[in-house]
Amino acid sequence: MTLSGQRVLVYSEFQRVGPDGNVIQTDRVESRREILSPAVARNAFTTFRVAVEVPNGSPYTIHIAQNPEDSVKVAFYQEEYSRLGAEWVPDRVKPIALPVSAQLSQGQKVQSYLLDVFVPAEAKVGRFRLEVQMNVLDQWVIYPLEVRVQWESAPSGAEPRGPLPDPSARADAVASAAVRSALCGRKTAPGESAVPLDRAAAFSARNVLQDLGLWRERRKSGEPAMADWQLIKSGGWASKDELCKTNANAPAGAEWWLRARGYLYQGIAVK
Repeated sequence: MTLSGQRVLVYSEFQRVGPDGNVIQTDRVESRREILSPAVARNAFTTFRVAVEVPNGSPYTIHIAQNPEDSVKVAFYQEEYSRLGAEWVPDRVKPIALPVSAQLSQGQKVQSYLLDVFVPAEAKVGRFRLEVQMNVLDQWVIYPLEVRVQWESAPSGAEPRGPLPDPSARADAVASAAVRSALCGRKTAPGESAVPLDRAAAFSARNVLQDLGLWRERRKSGEPAMADWQLIKSGGWASKDELCKTNANAPAGAEWWLRARGYLYQGIAVK
């Protein structure tokens, strides 16, 4: 039995969750992606946001379990909140050893974390189980993920590049900027260098660059126009011109890059 006021939820990296338990206003979508059986590429990182809700003042412990064991490499990061207008927004992160033992601050409903998963190049194509397990008040709350490892293997070497968007920007701003750089010929600033993984945006920047390596491979395979169009359509732009002439957010909402991944990882065309 799960007692009221304690649960674990898993979100995509493009849904930032405030300490009140709500997705921050900027990132909200009409129907967010439910993370239950995510597809992942080999030799690639995938990042999930884990939000834990527990009664205030109650100690809790978080474990990450895999079956089979050691299917992937995992790292865990605690998100830190900054005040932006009327909201507290997760931005900075700090690495934290597993298992995690903590309790919420006074008045805090939820604590969010980043679960960073690396799938080795030699990983077996197929499914494995990844569980976020929380123990609180002598009760176990488990969020199971059936992860689907795909045949696609990402090129190595993707590093997050700066400057990163301001925390007030929508979480997918890194994806829109990367696609405009790739498709619109926008050059990076002189002297732009890799940035550390100390902000949530840096993880998304790294992941999108890694995914674009798969996009380049699809272009080389003989379908460059299709590969380009799938990125444009994933974001909800009507044309390349519409994408390139503005810096506005993608019309398809904050989680649009998940649709691009469906194409890049599994060959699922965006409708």
